[in-house]
Amino acid sequence: MARKNCEIVLACRNVEKGEAAVAEIKQATGNDKVVCMELDLLSLEAVKQFAKTFKEKYKRLDILMNNAGVMMCPFALSKDGVESQFATNHLAPYYLTILLLPLLEQSPSSRIVNVSSMAHLLVLGGFSYEKISDEKAYNPIWQYSITKACNILFTRELSRRLEAKGVDNVYVNCNHPGTVQSELSRYVANPGSWRETLYNKLLTITTEQGALTQLYLATSPDIEMKKIKAKYYVPYAKPGWNTPFTSSAENAAKLWDFT
Repeated sequence: MARKNCEIVLACRNVEKGEAAVAEIKQATGNDKVVCMELDLLSLEAVKQFAKTFKEKYKRLDILMNNAGVMMCPFALSKDGVESQFATNHLAPYYLTILLLPLLEQSPSSRIVNVSSMAHLLVLGGFSYEKISDEKAYNPIWQYSITKACNILFTRELSRRLEAKGVDNVYVNCNHPGTVQSELSRYVANPGSWRETLYNKLLTITTEQGALTQLYLATSPDIEMKKIKAKYYVPYAKPGWNTPFTSSAENAAKLWDFT
């Protein structure tokens, strides 16, 4: 996106790593319109402050890519007392999107991309909202799958609500990026271990390849031409299959109300 001369804001928990990424992007692309802003998704107050600062600095937002996430980590609670995977992968991106929605609605045509995962396929029969932050009921794989199902349900319900109030210029979609070689898998296999080497060689694609489907949803003219909204896409830029659970309008509305 930087190579195409987009103005980019990286929202990062670790500002030091974020600034290093900004420097790398600038050097590789020659685009100086790239900045880092601090955002801790484990704090709803931090999300609120980020949105406030962003709206003070920028009067336009064309693309919101909710790409941050954690996977299968040990049980922990956010600063608001919510289980960390649910807080990071669903709750905070939901809140951020709602806060930035007025800017997205003002754009002539805008995109929201929620990065989900094929892990949502494990959630066939639903889940218990009452146990979202229950340590005794916690299973890291199951919890991750729940959050990825929530990404799809949120996408569907947000798109439906925008359409219901006559907003036609905001295109909301979600995607599975692929099994990507990145630090996201640090709880799947210990970094530097033979398991990590085997995992990366046999199962993963590169981060560049993993970015392609969400880039398609964020930038392709197809999205407007074909009126692609509330859809789930898989590598590379193909419509994916939804489970009956994530296809349910009732389930999408229930998650929205709970959130």
